[in-house]
Amino acid sequence: MAVFSACENQEWVFPDFKYTTVYFAYQSPVRTITLGEDLYDTSLDNARKCRIMATKGGAYTNSTDITVDIKIDNSLCDRLLFGTNGQKVLPMPANYYSLAANQIVIPKGSITGGVEVQLTDAFFADPAAIRNTYVIPVVMNQVQNADSLLRGKSTLPSPRRTVGSDWDITPKDYILYAVKYVNPWHATYLRRGKDVIAGKDGNTAISKTLVRRGRYVENSEVCNLSTRSLNQVVFSNSIKATNGTDMPFRLILNFDEASTCTITTDATDYTVKGTGRFVKKGDLKSWGNQDRDVLHLNYEVNFKDAVLTTTDTLVVRNRGVVAETFIPVYQ
Repeated sequence: MAVFSACENQEWVFPDFKYTTVYFAYQSPVRTITLGEDLYDTSLDNARKCRIMATKGGAYTNSTDITVDIKIDNSLCDRLLFGTNGQKVLPMPANYYSLAANQIVIPKGSITGGVEVQLTDAFFADPAAIRNTYVIPVVMNQVQNADSLLRGKSTLPSPRRTVGSDWDITPKDYILYAVKYVNPWHATYLRRGKDVIAGKDGNTAISKTLVRRGRYVENSEVCNLSTRSLNQVVFSNSIKATNGTDMPFRLILNFDEASTCTITTDATDYTVKGTGRFVKKGDLKSWGNQDRDVLHLNYEVNFKDAVLTTTDTLVVRNRGVVAETFIPVYQ
């Protein structure tokens, strides 16, 4: 007689560690405030806020609120660069931001918690805020309802937190939280349109008309518009001279509150004039068969030997914002 018994998969149970800790998961992250829309929720960004997060370690669950006292320590930035040969790491000026509290709470039921940072108009008015320049340097002081902070281990009497060679086990009780921003028109675009090039003073060899419009939007020319300030983006492009060399030009798009723009340049060897308009979901049934944001431009570039008259339709492909960290280098 054969005897069969039923088998049932048991749920895996992993024991917690003996001690619980709190730490910053990354010591030098870069947070890009993304104004406008993206594939992910940017409501916090558009409120001009971000959140500095702390993490609980040593357990898979959290049965109580954990409170971590924090403080700003600008001395963490002393003698630091954004990577080898990079710019100086500067503490964010106090009038550029405010913390919602001097504590981080990791709530019951979660293993992470954060403190909100409110950025001010002064931050967005600073030309240096569009690149890695400023960090919010935060240190954990003490913790309630966890056993310890990950303060690291060193044999030196006064190890420097930001110098890895000073430590046998590097500390995770601090963070250099870099913040920069991109404006709502900063993006990678798919470019269609028409260029009319007219030679000057008999230079007819350069004269031609180019139509840039294929069957599929997604196969269009790819171009990038980059943040110059809160209301300005830069668009760099070129046309071909008669000898085949590039004739580059640089457009500066200056937007108003209605997302219309005037087009100028900061160049001295040619002039630019034009206008444009950014329309949310204005390119109907665009790539992926979805309505996409679009930027319509009309401009004229007056070179020494030719005039370029262009009509552009730029369809947003992606915002180009990715997760970043930096490696601080002690000098």
